This record gives sequence, structure tokens and C-alpha cells, in this order.
Amino acid sequence: MYKLFLCFRYLRSRVIAYFAMLAVALCVAMMLIVISVMNGFLDKIENAAKGLYGDIVVASNLRGIGRYDEFIEELTEQVPQVEAASPFIFAYGLLSIPGQDYRQILQVAGIRLPERAKVTDFEDGLFTQRGLSEPTFDPPVSLLRQRLEEHNRQLQDIYRRESSLSEKDGPLAPEKQYFLTRLDRAWLLQIEAEGFLLSAQPHQQKLAHLQRELATAEADAKGQYSQQAVVLAEQLDELIEQAKYQPPDKRAILGLGIPGLIIRTEKGETVRYIVPGHQVVLSIMPLGRSLSSTDIPTSVTRLTVVDDCRTDVSSIDSGICYVPFETLQSLNNMDAEYSADDPDRQITPPRCSQIHIKVRDADSHGERLLEVNRMVQSLWQDFLQRYPDAVAPGVDVTIETWRQMQAKVIGPIQQQRTLVVIMFGIISLVSVVLIFVIFYTIVVQKTRDVGVLKAIGASSAGVAQIFLAWGAAVGLVGSILGCIGGYYFVKYINPIQDTMDRWFGFRVWSREWFLFEKIPNTVDPTTAVNIMIAAVLAGLAGAAIPAIRAARMQPVEALRYE
Repeated sequence: MYKLFLCFRYLRSRVIAYFAMLAVALCVAMMLIVISVMNGFLDKIENAAKGLYGDIVVASNLRGIGRYDEFIEELTEQVPQVEAASPFIFAYGLLSIPGQDYRQILQVAGIRLPERAKVTDFEDGLFTQRGLSEPTFDPPVSLLRQRLEEHNRQLQDIYRRESSLSEKDGPLAPEKQYFLTRLDRAWLLQIEAEGFLLSAQPHQQKLAHLQRELATAEADAKGQYSQQAVVLAEQLDELIEQAKYQPPDKRAILGLGIPGLIIRTEKGETVRYIVPGHQVVLSIMPLGRSLSSTDIPTSVTRLTVVDDCRTDVSSIDSGICYVPFETLQSLNNMDAEYSADDPDRQITPPRCSQIHIKVRDADSHGERLLEVNRMVQSLWQDFLQRYPDAVAPGVDVTIETWRQMQAKVIGPIQQQRTLVVIMFGIISLVSVVLIFVIFYTIVVQKTRDVGVLKAIGASSAGVAQIFLAWGAAVGLVGSILGCIGGYYFVKYINPIQDTMDRWFGFRVWSREWFLFEKIPNTVDPTTAVNIMIAAVLAGLAGAAIPAIRAARMQPVEALRYE
């Protein structure tokens, strides 16, 4: 009991111990802030990778994977851990905008909607169809107009705010004038898109009817010439030209961040130049079949933009465009090949670049995911023996988890995080040294007190426990204060940065250039607890040598100490 009493008494009476607590608190807060922010960035990149590819990826080279629908059917039937799977096509294309001198090379992804939403979290990043569990390439025109109205209101708010700030600051700076000019351009382009949607809305039912009739006529013709199909196709083309709105198989979802198609304000707001209703032209170099370099025709198609999507990682969002799976399959020369003599005889099955697989939540982590991955590999080997035409000769197929596939991206970031944690951990050793110096000084000052305690019967272990408990208390109180301070700093790190920007013109994180809406501001409770435990151990380590010195004192020598 006397040990606890003396420990609390020393804590209250020795102000110098508060400096040790402050050192521990600062080190704990520093470690918590650094680890939380870096973990937040890593989590964003991992979630983006997983959201793009699913849990397991079956991938090949440009020649692709055939019989993917048959494999997916067997996969979902024979591997109960698999929740869903969907084919995916990657290609490269040139994006241009009619009437504008704009060109941009990017990746083109062919996806099936709403099937893809069952495999990834693709729908979470959509603009037009946000909140819809089953997004499509054919959202209602009324929904597109609604989203445009929302974007219109946001654009007006930004313009009013920037204009009022400029008036307060006096004459417009050149960069501010340029920014307002870009807002004017976005405004005009939005009005243009609204006009396209207004002209398209009355034709929607007739377009859908003609598309169904054309599909039926082409199916009845079985690849042969059909006068009815030709007439219907001409009528459909005329109606599309009148409506200025392409059919569902000619729609596009743009990555939110393609250079030149958006601008970002300092507050992180996104202003779109190309919005739903606009049309773009996509030129694809079809590499889905082996062709000589002089025999690669370019596939060109006009697409209507119906949405945009963000993953919150600029390297993905700034260079990708999503189109319907079958459309890109045809543009990239990956559709089925039929015999010229017998149109019903298929020579090569249609192919895809990858198959993305969703594993049930209970099996989507660590070793369990690796085990499911091995099951998919085993099933693929068996499938390939039964269907050798599933891949072309010489084509390799890899089956990996999303983490294995992104190891070259995630690995260096994890190493950077580890290096930074080690560096700050070394810096945090200052708290151990400070506790040691303070406690050693206190033990020297309390030599006579130690002598009195030992003279009245206190054991060496009891004396050591007093100072060890004191060190643990310093570590515990300091870690609690540090965790509280670190938690609130991380929680309000974005407002803190905004305040620094207003007062000092200093901004660490520029929202204008990064597609993260904000600095990650989530604290992991497990991380906080581990840091607190480390802080308490640091307090014990700093107090260990002084405690041992106090325990080894002889009562007679301690009592005559001056």
C-alpha cells in the first residue's frame, strides 16, 4: 500500500515528472498522426485496387481468354466461396471530343453493368448513378438532367464565391482571371450538354423500339444479308443523328480526372467540362488478334457520356474510360470468328482480357483468400484440359489475388510507411532518455527517503516497484494525453490545414492536384492501443536503471547521504 501512496505523492509533488509526461504525450501524438495518415493513404490505394479488380484476377495477355462465360458458370457452381465473377477487357485508345482540339491517350475498360457492381464497388464512385445498386450504361435521361442541375448549382456557388473573393482583393490577378475564364467555359459546355439531353429525351422510346427490331432482324438473318436489317439500321442512324444521343452500346463512363476534362478548386471541388450528354470519339487500335504491324486498322466510334467514376487514386482516374463490354470486344477484335464458308461454324470463341472474381466476405482475407485462389487455379487447369481453345497457343494465364497483382504498387508504399515509422520511433526514444534522466535525478534527490524506507523494513523489490510504477504512470498518463491530442489532430487535420492556408498561405496537401477529397483522417483503435502500450513500456524502460539503483542502496549509506 505504501508503494502506491508514495507513487501518487511523487507524481503530485514533483513538477519535473510533468515534463516527462509531456515528452511521452508528444511522441505518442506524433506516432499516431504519422501512422494514421500513412495507413489512410495506403488503405485508399488498396481499396481502389480491390475495387478495380475484385478479390481474384484471372488474366492473360492481349490475345485474351475464351469461353469465359462457361468458366464463370462452373466457377460459381463448384467453388462455393465465390460470390460472383465478371469478364473484363483492357485496351488502349485515343479519346477526342467533336468540335474541340483535344486528344488524350488512355486505357479503355470494357465492363458489364450492372454485373460489375456485384464483383467490385464500382458503383460507389459514380456521379450520375450514385447510390444505385445496379448501375447501367442506360440510365434515364431524367436522372442525367437531375445530376446536371446539381452540378449547375455547384458551379454557380463556386463562381459567386471566387468572384466575391476577387472583388475583395482588388484587381484580378492573372491566375484568378484565368480560373474564372475556365469556369465560364465549363458553364457554356454544361448548357450545351443540357441541350443535347433535352433533344434526346423525346426520342428515347422510339430509339429503344428500333434497336429491338434491328436486333431481331439481325438474329433472324444469321449473319447473312438482310434488306430489313439494312433499312432499320438506316432509320436508327437517322434517329440517333436527330437525338444526338447514342444507343446503350455506344455509351461511356469517364474516369474523373482525365487531364483537360475537369478542373479542381483549392477547396477540392470538381468542375466538369465534359458532363453527361456530351459526345466523345474513341479510336481503338485493335490488338486482340495477331496481325502484322501494317495490317492494324483503327476502330473509331462515337460515344455518349452518361456518367463518370472515381476511385480516389489519380493514377487510375486520370487515364481510364469505361465502355460496354461487348462494344470494346468488337472494337478490339476480340469477338468471335466464324468460318467464311459456314457462318454458323465458330472458329475462335469471343475473348476477354481478365476475369474478376468476388469472394464472399468470410473468405476474402489472408490465407483464406489464398486458399480460394488455389481452388480457382485448380479449376482453371481442369477447364483448360476440357476446352483447349479457351486460350490461343502460347498465351499464358495468371491467377492471382488482388494483393499479389498490385504488389509492385502496394509494396513500396508499405516499405515507405515502415521506414517512416522506424524513423519516428527512433526520434521517440528521446522520451525514454528524458524519463531516465529525470528519474535518475529524482532517485539521487530521494536517497535519504530510500534509506528511511529500507530502514523501517521496505524490501529492495518494494523500493524498485515504487519507481517502476512511477515510470509506468508517467507513460500511461502521457500516452492517454498523446492519444487524445493525436486523435483530434487527425480528425480535424483538414480544417487545420485550411486554417494554416488562410493565416500563413501554407498548404501541405493541394486538393487542386490530388484527387483525394481530403487527407485521410481515420484513427485505427488497434494502432492507438499498441502505441499506448509502447509508451508505457518506454516509461518502464526509462525508469528501470534508476529503480535498480534505488533498490541496491544500503540503508546506512543512504541515511548519511548529504
